Amino acid sequence: MTGVLSDDAITKFADCLLWPTGFAANMALMVALGNVGSLLAAGKTPLTNEKIAIFSDALNQALITNGILLAERQKSVEIFIYRHYDMTHLNVLLSSCTMRKKVVMTDSLFSMDGDFAPMIELVKLSKAHGFLLVIDDAHGTFVCGKNGGGVAEQYNCERDVDICVGTLSKAAGCHGGFIACSKRWKQLIQSRGRSFIFSTATPIPISAAARGNI
Repeated sequence: MTGVLSDDAITKFADCLLWPTGFAANMALMVALGNVGSLLAAGKTPLTNEKIAIFSDALNQALITNGILLAERQKSVEIFIYRHYDMTHLNVLLSSCTMRKKVVMTDSLFSMDGDFAPMIELVKLSKAHGFLLVIDDAHGTFVCGKNGGGVAEQYNCERDVDICVGTLSKAAGCHGGFIACSKRWKQLIQSRGRSFIFSTATPIPISAAARGNI
């Protein structure tokens, strides 16, 4: 199943991890991001330049916002909220942030009002500021894009998204969540994402059903 989700024709990512729910996937990713700061500090309280700066759209769904709050409790990240769809505001926040490691998180398709994230502008900012671009594509996966690859495929910027979180409970008509990412990020999330380590894996029949639907 992970091979299907990371297949070049669908998500353009090197690897993938499955979770029982998309919520659990987001929690694991956020905890793993928080652990990056802790690892840089070698077990001590991270200095400002060792922390991770996470920038989040003001209208991101609860899966992202709750995960960010969980990461913040680790005291190794700082959170910045930019106005919805406002790339000028995001650029100002990025430009004024002195932390070297930055992450921008956004829904790809905002479920409450139905607008797409400004993917092209986000990619331009990513190249200018060098941040990690993370999207939650729960409402775009298997719906948007020529091959069902989601919002990033629709905007032809799959290669510019670093991590994609998605669900198998919407368009796939099944159950579960996934994170498509690089092999190195997969290893970090496996070793530091507590909702992956301490949760029961998705049952094989459910994975098989999702694969069949895809």
